[in-house]
Amino acid sequence: MKYKIRKAKRSDCKDIAHVVTVAWNETYRDIVPDEILDSLYVNENERARNSYDHFGEDDDQQFVLETDGKIVGFMNIGYAEDKKFGEIHALYILNKHKHQGLGRKMIERGIEELRSMNCCGMVIGCLDGNDANGFYSHLSGKLIGTRIFEKLQLPENVYYFSLEDRQE
Repeated sequence: MKYKIRKAKRSDCKDIAHVVTVAWNETYRDIVPDEILDSLYVNENERARNSYDHFGEDDDQQFVLETDGKIVGFMNIGYAEDKKFGEIHALYILNKHKHQGLGRKMIERGIEELRSMNCCGMVIGCLDGNDANGFYSHLSGKLIGTRIFEKLQLPENVYYFSLEDRQE
């Protein structure tokens, strides 16, 4: 399968909003309240427009995953809240493109970018109950604690990855 991971462009905002909507609904049903998931479809165009209008205003970097010229995944990276480490703030891939090694490739691209930002470690938060917790553990992420995902007031597990000695 051919794929490409590249930096997001302003023109990708609509596709990114759609990937987030679908991926959240596929992944978080029975974890996140249904009314929140259902509202993502309703406000998808508004979120896309807002992202388009404010594209590039924060310090985070966005990447998209394309297969066959179509955006099927999204990743947002930057510094962690404490600025000590880098963080993958968001990583979403549509279900039909999971279990093909693409999540690992996205993380490798994120690590590459965080290293270029002089980060020696990285964290990833994952909502409790999300199957991706096993994925992050499998990739040698060390569970270092939990925190509250502020937008939803739900617990998420936090995984740490050292970037100093990883061989990708």
